[in-house]
Amino acid sequence: MTALCLASGCAGSKLESAKVAKLSYGESAQAAYERALYEFRKDHCPKAEPGFRAVRREFPYSRFAALAELRLADCKFKAKSYAEAIQAYREFVRFRPSHSQVPYARFRIAESYYQQIPSDFFLAPPAYERDQQPTRDALQHLQRFIADYPDDPRVPEANEMVMKAMRMLARHELYVAHFYARRDDHEAVIRRAKTVINAYAGTGLEPEAMALLAHAYDKTGQHAEAREVRETLVARFPTSEEAKAARRRLR
Repeated sequence: MTALCLASGCAGSKLESAKVAKLSYGESAQAAYERALYEFRKDHCPKAEPGFRAVRREFPYSRFAALAELRLADCKFKAKSYAEAIQAYREFVRFRPSHSQVPYARFRIAESYYQQIPSDFFLAPPAYERDQQPTRDALQHLQRFIADYPDDPRVPEANEMVMKAMRMLARHELYVAHFYARRDDHEAVIRRAKTVINAYAGTGLEPEAMALLAHAYDKTGQHAEAREVRETLVARFPTSEEAKAARRRLR
């Protein structure tokens, strides 16, 4: 019986073992990565994450280790754990600076900040009244991404996000400007209105900022400056409600 095993079945087992042994390091890494990726694509990150960690641990010199790191960061992003996602993407950029997926990781960092921008909720103050540090962070990272990778296919989406972030910041500046106007701190109003006009051009909020600026100039006795601002307002935004009011003042 033993001799028969050695002559036939055992030989087959050895042959199968040899085939498994011949499975290359890269092929094993790919197979393990694709098993985890299957769960990831079904949005089953709790099942996918152990697989990605195993790829990173057991096949650190394969190209799939880097991809597994990215997918682990993506799982944090999907779970809305944005602080952890940012850290994971940053580590990828730091330790794999020449990897082809660095632009993707950079975009995801910016997007993670963008997702933390305050949103309107009926039980909370308006979004523009709240802390805008995530908005500033998002704008900074988005602008850097666009500058560093102008040909990246994600740039159009990044540009849309930039405009939304700028509008939120401009609205916040106007909220603060109105706050100072109610307290007759017109120098503060001038500073805030100028920020909207100069830093957040294109947001559509320039007419309101210019009207505030002209009013603040009048209140501080700077009537020539007020007139100049109103003339610019009428010339640049002739159909706005603020321009209509400016025309009446100019007459």
